[in-house]
Amino acid sequence: MDKIVIFDWGGVIMNKFPDVNNDKEAIIRTIKSFAHNLSDEEAWEIYVKTLVDENGIFISRQNDENSKIKWLQRIETLGKFETTLEEFTNKFIEEHLSVGYYKDVVAYAHSLKERCLIGIFSDLIYSAYPILDKQVNLSKFDYVWLSYLTHLRKDTEEAFVLVEQNLQLQPENILFVDDTTINIENAKRRNWNTCQARGYELQKIKRYVEQFLIKVFECKSNKCLKK
Repeated sequence: MDKIVIFDWGGVIMNKFPDVNNDKEAIIRTIKSFAHNLSDEEAWEIYVKTLVDENGIFISRQNDENSKIKWLQRIETLGKFETTLEEFTNKFIEEHLSVGYYKDVVAYAHSLKERCLIGIFSDLIYSAYPILDKQVNLSKFDYVWLSYLTHLRKDTEEAFVLVEQNLQLQPENILFVDDTTINIENAKRRNWNTCQARGYELQKIKRYVEQFLIKVFECKSNKCLKK
């Protein structure tokens, strides 16, 4: 197969704020389970403030034990509580496993396997991996790019270059489905096909995918003209 549809996770598969039963609510519940006196707003502010370390590096680009511990220490300091990395991670996973996700999008992605390659491309905190895997069954995907493993976030062009290097496909043979404008714009700069959509827009996603697969087929048959 020489074409691929790549899916984002948050917003396209997992419910993301402002969807009902979303990841933001799970994060708030996680922090408040250790700091009961915090308001929802205070808990969320702590999370947002601690995503970047003293060197300006996002935790979603880090996977070493020292970085994980430092992230928790930043949260503990602002939240005025103490716990262990294992306890915090387990609670994070537990709360996120209750978050809603678009099962119909997952089923559709899996259904594409007979027609093209499929991939997941996500900015991901290490502790979110078990949730992602449980929701989408990563073994069914041909390619998986996660920021905490690649150390590159989708707000940088380098992340998209890495995907291209791994795939060795022409940009016109890549379709990227994401809900975030900056990610879509970065993909467009690489001349990828794009579909900006949330998971509740499955019909839109299907329409873009079908148009993409038809276009690639026609190009291979020398029937398409550059527009």
